[in-house]
Amino acid sequence: MSHRSIITRTGHGPGTAIAVLMVGLVAVGIVFLVLGGALYFGEASSDSHALSSVPARSFQQADRGAAN
Repeated sequence: MSHRSIITRTGHGPGTAIAVLMVGLVAVGIVFLVLGGALYFGEASSDSHALSSVPARSFQQADRGAAN
């Protein structure tokens, strides 16, 4: 009994396996792009989001408090 790989037993070559893998990777990439875009564009744009560091936000809030 000779050993044959599962790829040759199904009748499909290694090119088919590579194509299926590439299609799967592209599908996963598209899902990540769609979800990332939804998170990015769904986020409310405010002044507190424009400044990323905590000291910058606290300085901006103190500055607003002094102006009022």
